[in-house]
Amino acid sequence: VHGDSNITVIKLTTPNFLRILENAIRYGTPVLLENIEETLDPSLEPILLKQTVKRGAQLILRLGDQDVPFNQDFKFYITTKLPNPHYLPEISIKVTIINFTVTLQGLEDQLLIEVVRYEREELEIEKDRLIVQISEDNKTLQDLEDKILKKIYEAAGNILNDEELIETLEASKITSKMINERMEQSKTTAERINKAREQYRVVAKRGSIIYFVIADLALIDPMYQYSLDYFIRLFKRRLDLSKKPETVEERLATLIDDVTKSFYMNICRGLFEKDKLLYSFTIASKILMERGEISGKEWGFFLRGGDSSKDLGNMPEYLNAKAWINILSLSDIHTHYTGLSESLLNNADQVLWKELLEDNNPRDIELPLPYKRICTEFQKMLIYMSLRPEKLVSCIQNFVKGALGQEFIESPPFDLQGAFNDSSSLVPIIFVLSPGADPISYLQNLASEKEMDSRMKMLSLGQGQGVIAEEMIKAGRRNGEWVCLQNCHLAATWMTELERIQEYQVEDDTHPEFRLWLTSMPTNKFPVPVLQSGIKLTNEPPKGLKANLLRTYQDVAQERNYDECLKPLEFKKLLFSLAFFHAVILERRKFGAIGWNIQYEWMNSDLIVCIRQLRMLLDEQPEVPYIALNVLVAEINYGGRVTDDKDVRLIKALLGKYFTPKVLDSKYTFSQSGLYKPPAQDALQLERIVEQIKGQPLEDDPDVFGLHQNANVTFQQKTVREFMETLLLIQPRISSTAGDAKSPEDIVKEMAREIESKLIKPLQVKIDVKADSLRIFRDQEIDRFNDLIVVMRKSLLDLMAAIDGTVVMSAQLESMFYSFLNKKVPEIWVEVAYPSLKPLGSWVEDLYTRLNFMSGWVKSPPKSYWLSALFFPQGFMTATLQTYARKTEIAIDTLQFQCVVQKFDKNNVEVVPTDGVNIHGLFIQGCRWNWEEGVLQESEKNMLFEEMPVIWLKPVAIAEYSDVGCYNCPLYKTSERKGTLSTTGHSTNFVLYLDLKSNDDPDHWIRRGVALLLSLIHI
Repeated sequence: VHGDSNITVIKLTTPNFLRILENAIRYGTPVLLENIEETLDPSLEPILLKQTVKRGAQLILRLGDQDVPFNQDFKFYITTKLPNPHYLPEISIKVTIINFTVTLQGLEDQLLIEVVRYEREELEIEKDRLIVQISEDNKTLQDLEDKILKKIYEAAGNILNDEELIETLEASKITSKMINERMEQSKTTAERINKAREQYRVVAKRGSIIYFVIADLALIDPMYQYSLDYFIRLFKRRLDLSKKPETVEERLATLIDDVTKSFYMNICRGLFEKDKLLYSFTIASKILMERGEISGKEWGFFLRGGDSSKDLGNMPEYLNAKAWINILSLSDIHTHYTGLSESLLNNADQVLWKELLEDNNPRDIELPLPYKRICTEFQKMLIYMSLRPEKLVSCIQNFVKGALGQEFIESPPFDLQGAFNDSSSLVPIIFVLSPGADPISYLQNLASEKEMDSRMKMLSLGQGQGVIAEEMIKAGRRNGEWVCLQNCHLAATWMTELERIQEYQVEDDTHPEFRLWLTSMPTNKFPVPVLQSGIKLTNEPPKGLKANLLRTYQDVAQERNYDECLKPLEFKKLLFSLAFFHAVILERRKFGAIGWNIQYEWMNSDLIVCIRQLRMLLDEQPEVPYIALNVLVAEINYGGRVTDDKDVRLIKALLGKYFTPKVLDSKYTFSQSGLYKPPAQDALQLERIVEQIKGQPLEDDPDVFGLHQNANVTFQQKTVREFMETLLLIQPRISSTAGDAKSPEDIVKEMAREIESKLIKPLQVKIDVKADSLRIFRDQEIDRFNDLIVVMRKSLLDLMAAIDGTVVMSAQLESMFYSFLNKKVPEIWVEVAYPSLKPLGSWVEDLYTRLNFMSGWVKSPPKSYWLSALFFPQGFMTATLQTYARKTEIAIDTLQFQCVVQKFDKNNVEVVPTDGVNIHGLFIQGCRWNWEEGVLQESEKNMLFEEMPVIWLKPVAIAEYSDVGCYNCPLYKTSERKGTLSTTGHSTNFVLYLDLKSNDDPDHWIRRGVALLLSLIHI
């Protein structure tokens, strides 16, 4: 743009950047300000607003405390490296914002140049020469035309008598003919060159697809940042290092395979385990979408499921409503699904369908004809996903394996040596940390191998450490040392200084052996330029009981004091129990809320402290102090991190299995299967214990965690839900419904219109000053529902108006728009609604049902109260007790509920209790209720939740009540279970404990994670 003019490049971290700007304004030179964030320095305000005043014949701009003569030739450019910046209107109106983000096609053309330049350099040279030649020929033709027009304009009299003009025309004709012939030849040559170049486009196309998948990763985690320069540098390196077969076809296949694999390996080493399959799946799906093998409708169905407004019609008994809706919706997205719903109703096909629904590996069950033959692998996956959504991850693994290969579903090993080989003195290596993992030991081992252990300097960052770190980096660059700065996330204010240090490094002034190692937890404060230019590595703690136990005993072996306890038998047995307990409580977290209400971050240091205390108590006490050990471990060391009272009783129940005299019995086991047990008395040597651990199964049985087999299904559902939520984060908003017949605006407007049309008017109640407690509570609930109705109706009308363009689409309405597309409840509704985890369709239907219940209650009290319908069920409990207390004149704080589970459901309630209330709508998780015997029993296979019968909440005096033979079961509003303390003094999720009769030890159900729930995700 500015030709040979000297453009000045600065950053906000540049020393004296205002002085540089002042000189540029004075002398009219252009300035480029790089790497800004979403806010600008206030000192730039006068420049952006062009706040100039005329003083005499000169324009003056006040910059800081200086009056600077303003040169009209001054130009100011600003760039950012943020992938999707959001600038406030007050910034946007001061500047012209241009999107220079690379496009898929643009990058493809750029990579094609790199590929052809490497593979057929002569083609690229000839192409460049042709471009220059054609440009020069066009210029010559234009000059000739201008010269002829000038001669004709200047000619006097008859132009046929102007010999000079005639000669010029003749010469121009000859020259023009020669140029046109040359341009025709150039055109033919260009076509030949382009044809030869186009052979290599498939490689460039693959590279472009992979780059945009990598760029989207930053939307998942702020540490997943990779620059285009880094990508192109790695791309060119693969061109050089990949195998070079003789034929072009083989070379192209090799390049495509090598580029795909190498980028998977390189990027995966900087991703957490949970995101690696997502990365490979996104690559596979984008490749197939580019080929046209996955349509927009199919992708939209995969992301958001079927149309919940579908009429269920003749639904098979063996399917649930959600699965049937998805099956019905599939027929709308492709002709290959024609007749699918009829096949599920067909008696002959039902044998296969039922087998698919019951098998632990449904992907191994082949689909009935013709779907087995005509459907693509992705289309088959949509069928499996519809019927067995909890098995989606294994289906995705199978899909990726078929599309890309086995290596794309296997995590690359932690390769510090490989990362070091790819680094240089200017490229930092960044360890992205996770709780429970410490990569420093690996770094120290590498330093020893490279004979750098004496030249490696380490510093843990924190307050006041920035200056020391800067001096260490300067000395390291000068002397060729390794510098490791730990915990960068704790020095957020110093990160801008780190960015400046890295930006101004010079290769000639840096020792080639210098390396900068950085460790940080994921944080959005880490400098983006440093992240983009650095090599990232993740190191996570071992997964599974076997890996956890092996790591513990590896640490025990290094201590060298295994045989020094005065009670060797008890110590070795209880040490194994303690190690097993540590592994169990860590691995139990993967099951979500049924495992722990809150995901606690226990550390290896907790285990080390407990081992020391175990040794000390065994040495000092004449007998094994089991009670003291249980208190120390469960309530102090590990329990000190536990904040939820339900989790406190769980950790005590879990430890009770391991710190017990039964551990010394050779027949005692930790699980019903007998696969997990303490080592025998003659096998307590470290080598024998490690051998026993290695013999344990790879897949952990839920029973060893105290859970039912159904917990595996819960774990799979949780994994799938997290996978899909993360996948939705990286979807482009504009093309969210690409391939659909309707536009996103039409879809959202139709949804909004339908919801608004079914919303009832706010409920009206008569004020009664003599109303009882339950009626007062009802009126308060109605006020809450009315507030929700008002907010919903106003926001729906505003959204429809914004889509029509009659009102401004605010940020709040835009968020609501995309929530509708993603079938999520808008945040504006969540803020005034009751707790719920349901998707939008189920949530709206649930709301209508709640409103119908409240409308009926306004007319007359129900025989049984639907507890799930209420905003504040704790208030309902208090109102019920208060009603009884006033009736009997007994103090309310001396009362509690006795839980009497009836033998009938909500549709068969005939008697209304004189004291207390009937309630229904409760679901039990972790076990089932035996309606005949009236006790808790183990769940049936794949039955995660069961609806409870009607329950009579009978007020009784606390002093007269006994809970012997009962399990104290917690009741929660949602399956998320965890909550916070609200301003009312109650939990936002936990309601109360209900005593349910049981023939088993209550600790058994505590370990099972048994709880009552008021609301499920899809029911």
